[in-house]
Amino acid sequence: MLAGDLNQRVGTVQGTYWRLDDSSVIEKRDFHMTTVNPYEPPISGESTPLSEDRNRLREIATAHRQVNYAVLLYLCLIPANLVLPVVSGGAEWARVILVLIGLCVFGFGAISVCRLAALFHGKVIAVIYALALLVPLLGLIMLVTISQKATSILKQNGVKVGLLGAKPNSV
Repeated sequence: MLAGDLNQRVGTVQGTYWRLDDSSVIEKRDFHMTTVNPYEPPISGESTPLSEDRNRLREIATAHRQVNYAVLLYLCLIPANLVLPVVSGGAEWARVILVLIGLCVFGFGAISVCRLAALFHGKVIAVIYALALLVPLLGLIMLVTISQKATSILKQNGVKVGLLGAKPNSV
């Protein structure tokens, strides 16, 4: 807080009062008192617990939405793995395309699950979650469980959660 902000928020009262002692002696005292207005709104830029909670919920909503997109992409890979080799007649280019798409989906899933798990558990556990995505069924289970945890936290805080997660702008 700057000194100018402090002078605007804190008023000072100065004056003199006379005090009568028990021994009937009048004594002159000077006083200096500072007062703070408890009803004054916070200065913009100061963080309040409510805004910090809202920012954390917004981060959870954003990462949750990305995890849900990753789950959707993982689920789209299953029929693609079945249909593309049949349609291409077992051509080598189809396998290469599936591997490249799979790597992109894995990368997106790893980044999104790392972001969400870091908000809940810390960075070490987030890396473990991302490495678990390498195992095919375990990766999908990890994505769904962390998505469910984010959904429950968002709903507990009164955020409306849709099929692909909460809209970060609505938090």
